[in-house]
Amino acid sequence: MRKSTAFALSAVVLASVFIRLSPLLTFTFWGSDIGEYFTILRYLNVTGHLPTSYAGWGITYPYFPGMFLAQDAPLLLAPIGVPLAVDLIVPILGGLAVLPFFLIGVEVTGDERIALLAAAFLAVAMPHAYTTSHTAPASLGDLFAVTGLLLFLRLRRDPRVLLPLVLVAAAAILTHHLSTYFLLIMIFAAFLIRNLVRPVVRDAGLWREAGFLAFFAVATFAFWASVPPFWDQVLHNVSLVPWWFLPASFPVLVLVLAGIILARRRVAWRFRPRQPDLRHAGRMLAVTLVFLAALSALVIVGAIPSTTIAVPPGVVLAFTPFLLLLAFSAPGRAFLDFARDGLDVNSWLLALLGSAVVGMVAAPLVLIPYRHMEYLVMPLGLFAAAGFAAAYDRLGKSGRRRALAVGVVGVLLAGNALIAIPPPSFVAGWQEGISPNLVDGALWARDYAGGLVAADHSASTIFFGFGGINATWDTTSLPFTAPTFAAAEPGLVYVRAPAGNLRVTYVWLGQDTKAGVQLKPFAPAVPMTGAAVAKFSESPFIKIYDSGYGQLYYVAWGCDSSC
Repeated sequence: MRKSTAFALSAVVLASVFIRLSPLLTFTFWGSDIGEYFTILRYLNVTGHLPTSYAGWGITYPYFPGMFLAQDAPLLLAPIGVPLAVDLIVPILGGLAVLPFFLIGVEVTGDERIALLAAAFLAVAMPHAYTTSHTAPASLGDLFAVTGLLLFLRLRRDPRVLLPLVLVAAAAILTHHLSTYFLLIMIFAAFLIRNLVRPVVRDAGLWREAGFLAFFAVATFAFWASVPPFWDQVLHNVSLVPWWFLPASFPVLVLVLAGIILARRRVAWRFRPRQPDLRHAGRMLAVTLVFLAALSALVIVGAIPSTTIAVPPGVVLAFTPFLLLLAFSAPGRAFLDFARDGLDVNSWLLALLGSAVVGMVAAPLVLIPYRHMEYLVMPLGLFAAAGFAAAYDRLGKSGRRRALAVGVVGVLLAGNALIAIPPPSFVAGWQEGISPNLVDGALWARDYAGGLVAADHSASTIFFGFGGINATWDTTSLPFTAPTFAAAEPGLVYVRAPAGNLRVTYVWLGQDTKAGVQLKPFAPAVPMTGAAVAKFSESPFIKIYDSGYGQLYYVAWGCDSSC
């Protein structure tokens, strides 16, 4: 590696980590599930094991211990405290994903420039930066998935990576189911498509890949089967009857493709890519820009697929730097056909696009379509970097034109960095930042309240995690949307909360809740109406706590208007 590349890569890594930690410059905690992670880590740190009885929203969290073990390890070495460990460790690890991604770029193309630009794009691309800025299993799972892709690329040529690849795959399985799924389908697609397009060479590298894939698939499904809440409540959220058709179709698909590969050996045709010229690349760039403009119009007029979230025009305009960089991926894809492992990157893209389509049609709550974007920016980022490098090389020896091209890309990367962690208005009104005033309210409730508190998702995680009080999360909306107590009562008297079927004892209203009630991540945070807020000034609601930021109301069941 050249010294200039090492210096630039160091800057990319520092920028990646800083962007993912930047919300902590404004907020005490960051993330709408942060309270759950806090209470599980605290329990692990104190008792040495994870809770077996859990009444939180993320019912499977204690069964996937990878993130909590990664957070607890530094606590055993340094007394930094659970709050600081929850805030810092996982976002830092999420930001480090640009390192294995840079090595993927070098492995695929052999060009440090392409690898560096791809890593810089991943560092600032909102779909990746925003997701991995949260303390969440997905952030650590992302790092394991990128590292797994890198090691699998090397597995055929280097048997020494088999053991670390097995360890990384096991860590992914124990950390996050969706990251494991993405890694599994991406490397399966690479193995199958590569052997479908190219002649099958039965060497030791082929058997290493096949053996690892068999181990990874069996270990993944075996672990998932051992987690009853995941198997019973997560995998059942599909639109198919019977529900098990989707997971059962995976091994069938593998067998069908294996049969096609065997039959393919009898066909003489071989894939021979054509060298793209500058004119073809320009046409592809123009077509892609038109496609992205049409897609932007679609999410403005309609909604993001599998959600009810419409995107305002101003938000789309702010993402222009992201879309412009992404547009280079279309002309760049053809150039990667000549790279040693370019076919693998194409396979990753096909696997993710196919999975997103299946998710939209049959399993939007399991194969969450918009969550694919976090991984789609990886192959697209490599394509875009290759496209820009090809265009740069064709500018000739003119220093002025080359400097202008570098400046344009620098401006686009800077524009991406500015919206890498977008404000709530950009993400359907969801406020991921946790105010210290909300934590104060939860700590007061811990000492003076009990029972079930009705709160939106963001406040529920704090009351549950920091206050130790059962909360409603997204199980009831009427307390916040109904204009009168009579209309809200059905959503108060019997709630199927994670803690069981209970009656609401308290209702929390914070400034963030009034600005936008955050319930399900597939829907926007809708502001409370004046009437919905005003009903809490009447019986049977009795205000027992008021910090100026938020109020806690006791529901005096059976009380007449004298309350």
